[in-house]
Amino acid sequence: MKTLLHKPDLLIVGGGVAGTVAAIAAARRGLETILVQDRPVLGGPSSSECSCNSDGAHINGAQEYVNRNARECGVLEEMKLEAYHRRANGWEQHWSLVLREWAEREKNLTLLLNTAACDVTMEGNRIASVTARTLGSELTHRITAAAYIDCSGDSFLGRAAGADFRMGREARSEFGESLAPEKADKKTMGSSIAFRAIDLGRPVPFAAPPWAMKISSDEDLPYRIHTDPRQGYWWLEYGGELDTISDNEEIYRKLLSILFGVWDHVKNGGDHNAANYAINWISPIPGKRESRRLMGDYILSQKDLEKHPDFPDTVAYGGWPIDIHPPEGVFGKGHPGSTPPIIFPGTYPIPFRCLYSRNVDNLMMAGRNISVTHVALGTTRVMATCAACAQATAEAAVLMKKYGISPREVGREHIVELQTMLAEDDAVLPMLPIPVRGLPAKAAASGELILRMPEATSFEHLIAPEKKTNDPCDVPPADRRRVQMFVASENILEAVKIRLDAEPGASRVIEAELLDLDAASKVLAYAQAPAASGVAEFRFDAPTVPGRRYGIRLPQVPGVSVALSRRYLPGLERKLDGCYLDNDNWCFETVPPLRLYPAAKAVDGISRAAADDPHMWISSPGLPQWLELDFGEKRSVGNVELIFDTNLDKPCYCGVPPECVRDYEIQCFRNDRWETLAAVSDNHQRRRLHTFEPVETDRLRLVVTATNGDPCARVYEFRAAPAD
Repeated sequence: MKTLLHKPDLLIVGGGVAGTVAAIAAARRGLETILVQDRPVLGGPSSSECSCNSDGAHINGAQEYVNRNARECGVLEEMKLEAYHRRANGWEQHWSLVLREWAEREKNLTLLLNTAACDVTMEGNRIASVTARTLGSELTHRITAAAYIDCSGDSFLGRAAGADFRMGREARSEFGESLAPEKADKKTMGSSIAFRAIDLGRPVPFAAPPWAMKISSDEDLPYRIHTDPRQGYWWLEYGGELDTISDNEEIYRKLLSILFGVWDHVKNGGDHNAANYAINWISPIPGKRESRRLMGDYILSQKDLEKHPDFPDTVAYGGWPIDIHPPEGVFGKGHPGSTPPIIFPGTYPIPFRCLYSRNVDNLMMAGRNISVTHVALGTTRVMATCAACAQATAEAAVLMKKYGISPREVGREHIVELQTMLAEDDAVLPMLPIPVRGLPAKAAASGELILRMPEATSFEHLIAPEKKTNDPCDVPPADRRRVQMFVASENILEAVKIRLDAEPGASRVIEAELLDLDAASKVLAYAQAPAASGVAEFRFDAPTVPGRRYGIRLPQVPGVSVALSRRYLPGLERKLDGCYLDNDNWCFETVPPLRLYPAAKAVDGISRAAADDPHMWISSPGLPQWLELDFGEKRSVGNVELIFDTNLDKPCYCGVPPECVRDYEIQCFRNDRWETLAAVSDNHQRRRLHTFEPVETDRLRLVVTATNGDPCARVYEFRAAPAD
């Protein structure tokens, strides 16, 4: 047996998505970091071992369903974009390798895989050291750090250190949560087992083992859709009435019984379109949703998710539905997820006080173990939200070292600095868009996009058809009238032109309403136009306020459809007829035309679109296009940061977002000519950092020669700074 001694700045226990993000973020900020992971791969439930998501495609978070422009950025976005890019080139089921590659690139990060933390020593209210053992290597590690982050899911580190924790469901009365049970208990959400099935092109027999669960008919599986077996069934869940930690192996054995019983029913219990399918992979471990939650100085609850308090210490955010699975799992007779109607909390803030222990002075937590109630865990538990919390704790550890203080003191004395660091590292908070400044400069460009009538890619009827869905989330709104929303750029809206399609015999006239969306959709004006195929012009002649949100609403007219364009443009949004986002907008234009994307937006310091401001330069159509920074005098420049558009509304799960810039050059003006400092081809990342030998120049230029499909160059930020 051999014992290795380590003295890093930061120790992170748990190498799921949260732990990996925290480790990379901390290492990039200069902290000597160790990541201890008790499995052979990184990713936790998303890993190639558990495969709730083994290709990076659905690391769920705030961006799902109804939330606009809410995808989590920072380290997680980099790794997801890489996975999507590789997936388009046949590289599938290797999400864990992307995580490992990203971790091993960091010189300040030591990765200890197959290594389990097994003991903790304390000095008063502080963790003094952690002992860990590497399986198959006869290695013992004794790790002494200044700061610790528990990303273990089950909160081993926190429990061993004596941190206050909860496990189970709070009573409804404790926090006034309507979704909580009447009485407190120890029940949790259960664990799931993942599998994959393939079509062999011929009938494949299946005989269930004698220990498989018996299923008589579809009525034994209410609300549990099982018509497509390829990606498994997320509702294969069990264990919430047991202890999801100590009973983990018993839960897995039962999950195997459930899986083979369900598969027997799918194959032999009626026509489920599975005759040619065979299971070719089963996860060797269960995917766990809930166990211990470590308590911080604040406990996030249902009221916070719904009311969105203005927390002064906001450092992360969520937005997944309040999705509380029943403890009975597959044996429940209700819906396997949250009981409909599903509550969508919108994009809500998470305060830093939820991310550190209230009684262990140098312990933080990120993952499904943060300081929340059982109800709030229904939304904070998803992996992208965990990653946002993780990056915040990593940056906080940097400040702990810088000032020699505790996490609580970081939150009380340096929270603005922490929030600024997150913005600098592209972990931008939608509700707290802190500007990030480079060298002061004026921006100019070769051109800017002016909204013109696009080509139609589809049509939608003004009378929405009856909607039938098995998805309890996708419920249509009570008012199903069609609305197109936009941000005003002028002081007046003279007219709106909309492309329509009308059937013979349709109504002759259609009346549109101009809505003030920032004033509870107050109707400001009415206008009429012929209900005929072609472009209809509605004249409003109404005053508008630049930066304010407006909408055009059309009535439910039989036989009339409005044309749609699939092109994504921030600042434009079509009212959805359910909960799933798409990029479609009406084929419309305004008089005077909308000018939402000038060059100045690329130097306003904000690298995420907001509801009232796209914060982005979009060039006029046709490439190449250029964007220029003018410093007004010669400055020494050695660093350039670029933030491109990767469509934070709706991800491109396979390939590269078409909006993303592909090929570009960075040029400086000196000796009376433009010189190339850097040239990049085949880019697929949102954030690009360039460091070069310092140059003296009064101007820099970004020249975009190709995108990944969009006809225009799109840039959120073009920043320059002196050499480090």
